[in-house]
Amino acid sequence: MKTPGFVNVVLGQFENQTESFNEAQVFDALRTARESYGDFTDEDFKGFQAEVSAFFFYERRNCDSPWGTYFAPTFTGTRTDGTTVNSPDIKELDTEVVAHWEARAKESKNPVLRARYADLVWDLSRPITDQRPDVQYARIAIDSYLEAAERGFYTIEVGGIQSIERALDLALSISDKERVKRTVDFMFAFYDRIASPQHVGTWVFLFDDLHGRKDLITSEREGEIVARLEDMLSKVCDRNNKETFDPWGAEAAAERLATHYRRQGDERGVTRVVKAYGEAFEHIAHEAKPMLAMVWLQSVFEKYQQTGLKDDAERVQLKVQEKAKNTAADMQEVRAEVRLSKEEINSYLNWIASGDLRTSLLRVAGRFIPDVSDARGFLAEMVEKFPLQALIGVVRIDDAQIVAQARSVEDDQEGRLHMQLAQNIQISQVFLVMSLQKLRERHNPTVVQLLEFLYESPVFSGADKEMLADGLTAYQEEDFVKAVHVLIPQIERLLRALLTLMGIPTSKLVRGQPGIMQLKNINDILSDQRVRKSLGENLWRYLQVFLADKRGINLRNRVAHGLLNVKEFNRPVADQVFHALLALGLIREAAKAEEIDSA
Repeated sequence: MKTPGFVNVVLGQFENQTESFNEAQVFDALRTARESYGDFTDEDFKGFQAEVSAFFFYERRNCDSPWGTYFAPTFTGTRTDGTTVNSPDIKELDTEVVAHWEARAKESKNPVLRARYADLVWDLSRPITDQRPDVQYARIAIDSYLEAAERGFYTIEVGGIQSIERALDLALSISDKERVKRTVDFMFAFYDRIASPQHVGTWVFLFDDLHGRKDLITSEREGEIVARLEDMLSKVCDRNNKETFDPWGAEAAAERLATHYRRQGDERGVTRVVKAYGEAFEHIAHEAKPMLAMVWLQSVFEKYQQTGLKDDAERVQLKVQEKAKNTAADMQEVRAEVRLSKEEINSYLNWIASGDLRTSLLRVAGRFIPDVSDARGFLAEMVEKFPLQALIGVVRIDDAQIVAQARSVEDDQEGRLHMQLAQNIQISQVFLVMSLQKLRERHNPTVVQLLEFLYESPVFSGADKEMLADGLTAYQEEDFVKAVHVLIPQIERLLRALLTLMGIPTSKLVRGQPGIMQLKNINDILSDQRVRKSLGENLWRYLQVFLADKRGINLRNRVAHGLLNVKEFNRPVADQVFHALLALGLIREAAKAEEIDSA
């Protein structure tokens, strides 16, 4: 294979370099040099591609690449036709490229380059050529990774750790006991060289890679790991030393030590390290802003509870509630202005109320079920246009405590989707209230007429008609406290009626009490995949978010537990409950569903 001259010049510079560098810098240097080079011949392009690809692959220790390999594409995307694009892509490489890497692995002087070439041969030969690589390349890679770490060829300490961990994985994969032992011994020496209390990543690797591995270390060496971790916990919990005090480091050390002491049956040890970590966070939360303090202390509260520290958990819970009293002052108001002309609004409301009462009710019922695809689209746009914002988790605060939280958009898609749907419901609520007001002005529906509409759905055959009429009467008379308290249980009853229509049992066994049955609640019903399929995603998620998901509005549970004050039983809330009834009224037998679709 012919390699362009400028490629050899760039690689020669790295071969002779004595200062630390990483593979990404080699790739950048090759790409920069390419910009001043003219057109490639096919042969030159292949030589360039063999080298630039070698340093563009991304390492995945858990081997979850598209090819089940350690080396993965740095970029993966999807074309408009649905096909997947990987860069680099092993489909563009062949036997000649692998042979080129083999030669480079044997002739490279620098351990960083030598390790990369050799590991590429060992890891990618089979998926590229369908041929098993020679084990010598695994050995070259192991020795080169250790040499690179020993000589300090890493731009950050974590890079050196990554090299050693890869060497260990390779040595284990080829059952090379001598190289396994050499790598393990070097890990202890490397820890002593780089471990710093200020950088958690420099000292957790020894525990994460070796603790509990009787095939790799003796009990004495495991004791050394625990002693090192205890020493680090002491340093990061020292509130008198500003340079080393780090509650997050304390959490990292305590979690690992707690794992060790649980295995040993040492509950006192578990309690000690958990309290050390918790007290570090309690210390910084004391002077922190309310929102930050609540998030930090909530985690400590949960850890105390899990460890059986009931008194400490209650003490922290009271601190959270105290901090929550001042959260309003800690929050900033964010406004997004949407301009709609009076003519546009009136035109929409007139359309909603046009025609007969039945048509208007159908329109209101259908228009205000939130569109899940819209919410997903909004979150996808956030990831694309505001990636940093998408990485930040979200919490819900109610009654002076954190009642729900969701991680980043990528890590907690379900949680963020439900939080977004809740927000969309609350935004559209303004227009729902206006639409129902217009409907009442135009049609002045009676309770009897509303019941006639609802009972078109077979689901309502399972309703308590008197209770339903009583709740609707209270709604019409603006007795919203009564209306909400009566209608929400009826919605849950209607969902159980849906189970009956579908031939699904309405009861379940009581956990821990064999032979005892109880009726399924709204969460049981809406978690049933058959129900979800029957309702469609928009409707089941709407009911879940509005009524029974703590990440959403969760109205059913908040009402049941007495968490709403009288002012919260208002027109918008009552209208939304009424709308949920209307939405259930859209359910029809399959043969009659077309009529609803056309309306």
